[in-house]
Formats: sequence, C-alpha cells, structure tokens
Amino acid sequence: MGFASLALHNFRSYSRYALKLGDGVNIVVGPNGSGKTNLLEAIYVLATGSTFRGAERDLVASGSDWFRLEAEWDDQRRVLTYQLRPGQQADKQFNIDGTKKVRLTHTQRIPVVLFEPGHLRLLTDSPSTRRTYLDSLLIGLQPDFSWLKHQFERVLLQRNNLLKSRLSPAVLDDSLFVWDIKFAELASQLVQRRVELVAKISTRLGALYSEIAHKKSTVEMHYLPSVPLANYEAQTLNLLRHRRHDDVVRGFTTIGPQRDDFKLVLNGAPAESTASRGEIRTLLLALKIIEFELLADQSGHEPLLLLDDVFSELDSTRRKALANLTKKTQTIITTTDADAATGLDKNSTIISTKTS
Repeated sequence: MGFASLALHNFRSYSRYALKLGDGVNIVVGPNGSGKTNLLEAIYVLATGSTFRGAERDLVASGSDWFRLEAEWDDQRRVLTYQLRPGQQADKQFNIDGTKKVRLTHTQRIPVVLFEPGHLRLLTDSPSTRRTYLDSLLIGLQPDFSWLKHQFERVLLQRNNLLKSRLSPAVLDDSLFVWDIKFAELASQLVQRRVELVAKISTRLGALYSEIAHKKSTVEMHYLPSVPLANYEAQTLNLLRHRRHDDVVRGFTTIGPQRDDFKLVLNGAPAESTASRGEIRTLLLALKIIEFELLADQSGHEPLLLLDDVFSELDSTRRKALANLTKKTQTIITTTDADAATGLDKNSTIISTKTS
C-alpha cells in the first residue's frame, strides 16, 4: 500500500509540481531550502488531514489564497482543496473517490510515522512537546481520542475564560461548579488513555533499546501527572477547589492533563539530563519503531514512513535499525546527500526537488 503520485498547487514553496512515487524507498534529494520537507508535509496532510508544523493557513503559497493537493493512493484518488476566506474560516474540503468530506474520519486516515530532526529534541523540549507526542499517537490509534481531546480543550477554554472574567467570588464559584465537574470527568478519561499508552511503550522500550545499542540496558517511561492517579477524578475536583484563588490570580487552570509530562529513565537515571547524544538518538529511534509497531497492529498493515533529513543525524548502527523498517513499507526520505540513504534498497526511487 502506498502513494503512486502526488501533485501540488500553490502549496508552500510550490506553485505547481507533480511527481511519481515508487512502492519501496523514495529518496528526495536537494539542497536546504529546496522544498524537500514541503513534499513530505503534503503527503502527511493528505494522509492524516492535518499538518505537522505551523498553522494550516501557512500551507498556502505566498501571494495566493488557495492550495490544492492531489494524489493516488493504492486505487484511491485523494484531493484536498483549501481556500482562504477574508474574515471567515477557511474552506477546506477532501474529495476521496468522489465523496466529499470536511475532515477525514479515523478509517479514512492513512497511518503515518514521521521522523524529523525536531523529534530528536523530544526529551529536552518543553512538556507541551511531549504531551503533543503522546496525543498525536493516540489520535492515530484510537478513533474517539480526537473527539475526547477536543471536548476537554473546550471545557478548559471555558474554565480559563471564567477565571479571567473578574466576577465576584460567589458568582464565580457558582459558574465554575459545572465546568469543574466536566473538567474532572474528561481529564480522568484523557489521562487514563495516556497512562495506558505510556505503560505499553515502556513494556517494549528496554528490550528494543538494548537491541539497537547492542548492550543490555534498562529503560522505563513514566507518566508525570499534575494530579495523583489514585481516585483521579475526585482528587482533581478537590484540587480545583483548593487552587481556585491561585488560578484566578494566574488566569489559567494550573492542574490537569494540559500540565502533565512524561520522562524516560535510562539505567536508573533521568535520560534528559544524563544520557549522551548517541543514547538520546537511540531512545528516540526506539520510540519511533514502537510507534510504527503500534500503528501496524492497530490498522492491520504497515504505516507509511516519512523520514525528514534524519539519516545524517544517525550513525551506521542506528541507520541499520531504521533501515529494517524501510523494507516493510513505502518510505519517503529527504536528504541533502543521497549517499546518506544508500544501501536501503537497490531499487530506490530518486526524486530531485525543484520549486516553480
């Protein structure tokens, strides 16, 4: 399964561009700034319905007010049109074999594993980066998680707006009561999903890390909640009441899933502060392989693999581990140096970028 062709119109740096893709490894070669990542992003948007960087409005080429993407995926034709509307929400529409959709359903999304240089900073970036990592994976694995997350974010926004409203304490308490109950209920469901995913990843992580690094190591992944997990819903309600004054002063909700984090522990020590550069790369590579395995198990077939200029960041041992995935599925690799991706597949399709 895979993309056979791709056409871009007014998308990022491309005014008009089309290419053919092979079933196996596709190597997109070009200098920095030539639009390699834009091609990966176009595929990602057609597959998942969303972008992995910036806002959707940023996808429209400079000087234009619309973009269009077209592709053949297996025997299916996919088209996405996006039109900016002054003062209004943009008009976004998918067309899949003649069926029009405003957004892709879970079954219409194509499983994708993306590995790009920014992911190598996962452990050292802010907690929001790690929360996004977990939630993005859950959206790919569980049909209803996107809805759950949207509902929670809606309640969180309503609560934060009330905290900033300067209502009298009595009126504010009455107004927050209903939202606090809903917040605790949705937060409990969301955190439970994250905790279960972290436990599943942690179970596989140590053995996979040891296999890639060629040395026996222990690796654990721990979820770091802002509310104790035992009796989570009740504890959340209690903490929301006790922290109400602080929340009003700050103007936002200081506990809940939107404040949580996770950490990796390598051989008993926190990886973000003690792991070497090579060890962090091995950890991140292991996480991506587990992501691939989880999505493959959930969907019943191997996900599309998008590698954005990461081969140059990996040594031969880690490249070999990643190369094992490329043998299983359609892969698109971007690089400034084709030699960095050689040896993956002697029948690789080489694609040179050019903007027009």
